[in-house]
Amino acid sequence: MDRAPRTNRQLRSLGHAIRDGHDAAAHDPTYDEVVTYFNGLALDAQYALDSLDWEPLLHGRIPEITSRPKTIDTLRQKLHRDPNTPLQNVQDIAGVRFEAEMSLDEQHGVALAIAGLFSQEPASAVHDIRSTPHSGYRAVHIWLKLPSRVEVQVRTHLQGMWANMYESAADTLGREIRYGNVPSDARQRELVAQLQELSGSIADIENERNILDQRDRELA
Repeated sequence: MDRAPRTNRQLRSLGHAIRDGHDAAAHDPTYDEVVTYFNGLALDAQYALDSLDWEPLLHGRIPEITSRPKTIDTLRQKLHRDPNTPLQNVQDIAGVRFEAEMSLDEQHGVALAIAGLFSQEPASAVHDIRSTPHSGYRAVHIWLKLPSRVEVQVRTHLQGMWANMYESAADTLGREIRYGNVPSDARQRELVAQLQELSGSIADIENERNILDQRDRELA
């Protein structure tokens, strides 16, 4: 599907319906139509990334590349948090994930390569959230416009494992912990604090490994 379903005004109207828990108006696209469109965009981006030769950047390490659309419940929560953001401007309705065993420098190189593949300007497309994590979440995101929006998350294996653990905790403790809100229960708060401390420890390890990799390259 080359064009987004219907007009921006209709997509905005659908976003309001999803946010407020109403049925879509008869003249608006359905959520299924929209998610099918964005799923197609994500799959196209995934196939493009799969077709690249990552050997020069990753030296034989094979990345795991997957794609997925946002669920309607997750999308509704996002629209509640950002009620002024129209549906068509939600960056990650279509998402692609790129994970590999790689250094921080290699991760940055991968992000630049992805931006270049899709002719995106790195200064505006590449968003590095490793030094300023969101509730402990670290990665590099590339915001693509193809022309609709697709987000590519580039994560090291350690970053990915931590993100999966925190996502599982959010499923149990409440998804709001992903946005800085802590549980009222003391034991749950302690668990969240421990997970976020673990994120910092992982960052320290990856920074040290990156320094060692840089020294090895200089010696070579």
